[in-house]
Amino acid sequence: MKHSYRQFQMDVIALAPIHIGSGEKYTSREFIYENKGYYFPDMGKFYQEMIKLGLAEKYERFLINPKNKTNRLNQFLDDNRIQTRDFGGYVLKETGFEKEKSTPGALNDISKFIRDGLGQPYVPGSSLKGAIRTILMNTEWKDKDFVVRSNGKSKENKSVIPWGPKKGEVLDDIFHDIRVSDSQPLDNENLLIVQKWDYSVTSKKETLKPLPLFRESLTPFTRLSFTITTTSERAAGLISDFASYANEFYKDYKTFFLEEKSKPDYIQSNIQYPIYLGAGSGVWTKTVMHQANGIVQKRYARLTTKMIGKGAVKLTKAPQRTYNEGKTLVKNTEHLYEMGKACFMIKEI
Repeated sequence: MKHSYRQFQMDVIALAPIHIGSGEKYTSREFIYENKGYYFPDMGKFYQEMIKLGLAEKYERFLINPKNKTNRLNQFLDDNRIQTRDFGGYVLKETGFEKEKSTPGALNDISKFIRDGLGQPYVPGSSLKGAIRTILMNTEWKDKDFVVRSNGKSKENKSVIPWGPKKGEVLDDIFHDIRVSDSQPLDNENLLIVQKWDYSVTSKKETLKPLPLFRESLTPFTRLSFTITTTSERAAGLISDFASYANEFYKDYKTFFLEEKSKPDYIQSNIQYPIYLGAGSGVWTKTVMHQANGIVQKRYARLTTKMIGKGAVKLTKAPQRTYNEGKTLVKNTEHLYEMGKACFMIKEI
């Protein structure tokens, strides 16, 4: 098959905290809260230091002691009068919005942001490619039937869009023709810790609820740069017009979900072209909205935490940020952002 290579540069700017998880978590035994900051030591280096101080066994007992309900690393350091902090690692400054109405620093598990082999945070190309795929499925193939029904059951129709190898057939995979690089490495200064908030409204009441889920996330206005390489003219056409697809997707998403389920003050204005990235942005930013509606709701109905209607709006809190001589990223006084919201600019290079 003849390939036609073209390259595009996409710059993505976070308009709200964005979490790309590594699948791992820090426990309260793996970070130190002090001086209005969260210190995450290199635990291998920390343990080696405990060996040097003759405290390795005592530290091990501290970790497994069933009577120790808090198991916070601060507690172990204070009990053993350890004042050194030369354990490597990094510090994230406190924002004051990590947890609602609690003792400062009283967090438990914190979901880690993904990092490269040198320990630097970054955003994998697969995260952006997933967002691109969602937008295209909701726009370019909007009128296709992604749902097949058999014997009274509904399931996803995976034959609508050509992707994936098929035995005995020439590879015809539109998303294989779109290749997205990882972002450039970032710094720890680009991260903050945020809590998950859910806003839901029914005919009877509205609820704004903080949940015990904390994530390392990108700070608003963090800039990410990606290179997108297309290997066919078909793919290049999709990426060339992607800004228009993103606007179309957002317009449908706002009508389908945001305007129905959110307060106007919780809906952030767009800057350039809108896109949602990472965990916590909500199910409707990651699926084919209209055709998956019933399937998604039935799937969530089987979970312990059931989805009511179209579910809750996914929010988080962070410090207010301004741009263009005083414009603010959020319009509410509660410092609530749409989790995962970003904007992008794209050009061929």
